[in-house]
Amino acid sequence: MASRLRQSNGDDHPEAAGKHLADAGILQTAGRHDGAAYLAGYVVECCLKTVVLIEIGMPIWNSRKGHDLRFLSVEALRLAVIPGARTARYAPFQTIGHPIYDATVGWRETLRYREPGYVLAGNAQSWLDEAKMVFQKTIVSMRLDGVI
Repeated sequence: MASRLRQSNGDDHPEAAGKHLADAGILQTAGRHDGAAYLAGYVVECCLKTVVLIEIGMPIWNSRKGHDLRFLSVEALRLAVIPGARTARYAPFQTIGHPIYDATVGWRETLRYREPGYVLAGNAQSWLDEAKMVFQKTIVSMRLDGVI
């Protein structure tokens, strides 16, 4: 089922977030921590992009910033605190200071190139927990409110 935010190119950030969250949970349960952590980052990315799209109706990221969770996090929160923001009721979307947002030691799209076992089980679980929380506060809440 497509969301109201489905782009003309087929991108549907709310739907992708749900798909990635389900897959990440399955991978984590199967002991595939690298894959679970990798998809957890995409869950957070898609949720934050959803917030931005609701507020301004178009992407503000480019290829360099499109996967930068810290950038997307800051932008989503900045937009949510503007008077009259439609996403204010869903803030805060994320745990400030959570390691998943640190591009040096946390999530980045290039994790797909790392050797198996690069992401430890505990880190993968922490990232997945953060992804679940962000998903609940944004996508699930927005869906229940009829926003998406």
